Amino acid sequence: MTVTQADLASLWSRLAGAGAGQRRFVSLRVDGAGMLDVHAALRTADHSPCLLFDARDGLPDDVEFEVGGMRCARAATDTGQSLVLSLEDSGRRDLFATLGADVIGYAANVSGPKALPAVLTRLDAWRLFLRSIGDGMTRSEIIGLIGELRILNDLLTDDPSLLTTWKAPDDGIHDFEHLGQALEVKATTGPGSRVTISRLDQLDDGGLDRLDLVHVRLYETPQGESVDDLVERITAALPDVEAKRQLSNALLRRGLSPDDRRARSGLRTSLQQIVVYRVDTGVPRIRRGDVPPAILDVSYVLDLGQLGSAAEPWSSVMVSLARRGH
Repeated sequence: MTVTQADLASLWSRLAGAGAGQRRFVSLRVDGAGMLDVHAALRTADHSPCLLFDARDGLPDDVEFEVGGMRCARAATDTGQSLVLSLEDSGRRDLFATLGADVIGYAANVSGPKALPAVLTRLDAWRLFLRSIGDGMTRSEIIGLIGELRILNDLLTDDPSLLTTWKAPDDGIHDFEHLGQALEVKATTGPGSRVTISRLDQLDDGGLDRLDLVHVRLYETPQGESVDDLVERITAALPDVEAKRQLSNALLRRGLSPDDRRARSGLRTSLQQIVVYRVDTGVPRIRRGDVPPAILDVSYVLDLGQLGSAAEPWSSVMVSLARRGH
């Protein structure tokens, strides 16, 4: 049994007519939450929807945050200490229900002592997602994610342990990095080879043995793969449940909401080619050391079509990164 947004909404509706007395929360246990002890609740002071996760074994010091109209905090309840997830912006009630159902589903099948830590891990991923939430991913962001997922899929096919080399979800300087080698991935659709370098650090190889600019050229087709298709393929390549959970959290931190159907299935692409350019003196670039300190950042467009002689096959670069440390 899976807890859905509708299940939570129904519980909150039932609680709306409950008497409060002197209690801070009125609550009902959420059925179907597996090993989790979690209650849907209303805060009696303002009738805001909440989720109460039993935390009788204690909580870390840094669990509290407020972002995107939602708050996570500790509180004393009738049953003891709880982790309280509350809605502070009534205009985001649907998103709050989505978040709640997702967190419960993520942790429901985790063994007893590890269930609450799983909740905290998933909430941290949501915190990073909510920090920059808008109206869903833009088209260019979706294309960029597809490019990264195609590179990730190839790396994991060679070595399933390379999931942690994907640094983009954690705002890494480069999209992938492993033992001194980094990849900066740029994906485009249609003709042309122009890519945008959006930050001074993107083509800065300081501290690295090697930095490669990877151009993933895609084309749109109804027969192509969606983001969800790529995620499903990557998930199948991962060795265990924990790695699959890490991928799920990475996607959320990267900005992919569980219910963003436009991002997940609206764009279908196939791979035309992957071309790699080793970033050294042969690739024109602007680095932080090239500009006055008063210039904090720079964005510019690079025409990769003029760098044809510098191109390298993706297969050899992929093997180089995967074999590092072996």
